[in-house]
Amino acid sequence: MIIQSFWSKPFLSNSIDPNSRFKGGWLNEKYFYFSMALSCLKFKELYGEVNLYTDSKGEFIINKTLGIPYSNFINCFDNLETTNEKLWAFPKLYTYSAQKKPFIHADTDVYIWEKFPEELINSPLFCQNIEENFPIYSEALEEILTLFDWIPSELINSLYKHKKVLAFNAGIIGGTDLDFFKKLYSRSEKFINKNQHFFDKIDVGIFNMIYEQQLGYAIADKKDIKPKSLFNNIDSNFTPLVNFPLASFYTKYIHAIGFAKKSIYACEQIEALLMYEFPQEYEKVKFNGTTNFLWKDYYEISELRKRFLFSIFKYVRENTIDVVCNTKFQLNPTVKIFEDNNFSKIEYVSPQTLQKEQLNLEDWENILLYFQESISINELCLELLLDNDIAVKYTKESLTEKLLSFVFDKCLLHEILLPHF
Repeated sequence: MIIQSFWSKPFLSNSIDPNSRFKGGWLNEKYFYFSMALSCLKFKELYGEVNLYTDSKGEFIINKTLGIPYSNFINCFDNLETTNEKLWAFPKLYTYSAQKKPFIHADTDVYIWEKFPEELINSPLFCQNIEENFPIYSEALEEILTLFDWIPSELINSLYKHKKVLAFNAGIIGGTDLDFFKKLYSRSEKFINKNQHFFDKIDVGIFNMIYEQQLGYAIADKKDIKPKSLFNNIDSNFTPLVNFPLASFYTKYIHAIGFAKKSIYACEQIEALLMYEFPQEYEKVKFNGTTNFLWKDYYEISELRKRFLFSIFKYVRENTIDVVCNTKFQLNPTVKIFEDNNFSKIEYVSPQTLQKEQLNLEDWENILLYFQESISINELCLELLLDNDIAVKYTKESLTEKLLSFVFDKCLLHEILLPHF
């Protein structure tokens, strides 16, 4: 069973705190709604039923106003009206604890193009990935350990035992051990209630990650549960999980985590993917949102840009990776290469702003010089591997993957490179 959750209070609470969830943390409200629609529809496409846990305001916006097609709406967050809106993860914990059978909870900024492995979702506890010593925890954790009156023993014991910060990322989370989720909810509730008088002295936004993800890992550790993760070796930049240029045909899982919500490139891709894969739902959500003034005017994808994006989407979906890697790309004829203070640069027209922008040709960006003539990813890979420094660092497979990501970033997001097909 797929479940998602939406607590409207932080979404509607105007805040300049970068770790708050005003507008869901997005550049503009419309991208939150487009993201939710895309996430809901992708999970429905693969799993059939997707239920949303929310409150009265959330149900009014998502169901009655926008018509995002969740299978069921479970209105259960109204009793959180007095809860601090910065505790945006707390309703998720309530949602986990309320389940009566094994489940998959997915954040509304997660999009998938294939089902999860059965051995993952049938495990006692699973998550997106394990986080080890991620910097974002450190400063807030130090304040909490210094200030708070009460800290769960599981958290202290985990820090003592492992001598490092361990957490799981709950972009997706679930499993068969329902008692674990009840324990996580009760211990987090106590953690919060015992220390609310210190919230003005800490970053409550980061505290959400500590009481959900770090404490969750610690409780699992105490119960001798080793969380299974969908991904291994994910660093704090989450680079493989925000690789929008390769979405659907190479990357089958995207999580628009944190910083991606503030990126016009990520936001544009989410809207374009919804527009391409679910055109009727896109038009419905857009019409209902604009006519009900749910967002202010913001960047609109032009018809020309839409045709370009759709041509790429269609091509990569209809061809194999081998065909894509043998497709030739070349610099857009409008791109100019020039020297400025002994630095090589390119000038190009941003497809989002239609303004001229410049890019320094440093490190990997130098590879753009190879595209003055048409060349494929496979051809470029073989040529680069003749360089001993590169050959020592990369296999043919790993270099091909890096070039694939690079080329589609410069093509799909920036139109610096154009394909020949």
